[in-house]
Amino acid sequence: MLCRQMLTLGPDNKPLWVRLYLQKVDGVRAAMIVRADELPPEPGGLKGLAFFGETSEEAERKALAYFGHAEPVN
Repeated sequence: MLCRQMLTLGPDNKPLWVRLYLQKVDGVRAAMIVRADELPPEPGGLKGLAFFGETSEEAERKALAYFGHAEPVN
């Protein structure tokens, strides 16, 4: 399981640390956004806000797009 910590704004517009977890779930890759003060997801389990893809990169791109991170386009 890969994990990256990020800072975002919570529902009350205050800074909120979250973690982005990447792991395989039922044959697909999932990127899950979970509050940093929560326990990580169980192996093969889902938690928080999840985005799915055929590859880890695709799932991660979808999760980062949720935060407004855009990829360069031609």
